Amino acid sequence: MTSETVVIRLLFSLIAGGILGYERSLKRIDAGFRTHILVCMSSCAIMLTNLHMFLTLGAGDPSRMPAQVISGVGFLGAGCILVTGQKRIKGVTTAAGLWSAACLGLCIGAGNYVISGVALSGAFFALTLFRIVDDRIEKKTKYLHFYAEFESVSALTAFIRTMRKQGHKVTDLETVKSEVMAGLAAIISIRLKNPDSTHKKLAEFEKLDGVLFLSEL
Repeated sequence: MTSETVVIRLLFSLIAGGILGYERSLKRIDAGFRTHILVCMSSCAIMLTNLHMFLTLGAGDPSRMPAQVISGVGFLGAGCILVTGQKRIKGVTTAAGLWSAACLGLCIGAGNYVISGVALSGAFFALTLFRIVDDRIEKKTKYLHFYAEFESVSALTAFIRTMRKQGHKVTDLETVKSEVMAGLAAIISIRLKNPDSTHKKLAEFEKLDGVLFLSEL
């Protein structure tokens, strides 16, 4: 490997990491632009170092250090995944993005520009353009999961009774500690009678008597 090859691959990894991290930064997520650049470029540097040791020094296994990167970045990604008090899971997409950045760095470091380019395009589209597809899928779903707070146990009972009258089916219900207001809180899963906008349905449910607060999970 020449010095020019090393510089080109590192610059490519910097750009690739920045493209993935840009979308995260737009959403004001801590693991954003700079974090993705560091992960992608560092992974590329590790791959280049491993290849240098194998090709120049004739020592080591060219897949050993990259394998450690793939497993090691999992700990970084796990730190981004949080479970809130409402049992809402956050950070999964960010964790997957960091893992993708690490894998991209390894591909670029190995000189697989075609694989790297296609993978980068796919990951970027998944984070941006494919959100439109995701929104359309949500509009067609019959399942709704949300956190709700009620004035009392009788209000919760009345809410479930109303759901049944409207033709919806309560598939799961778990009471939890209230975080927003003084009342009874619950995590509820419902199978809607007909596919509909989740935001529209939540707005309808929040207007029912005894409901203090609703938030989709």
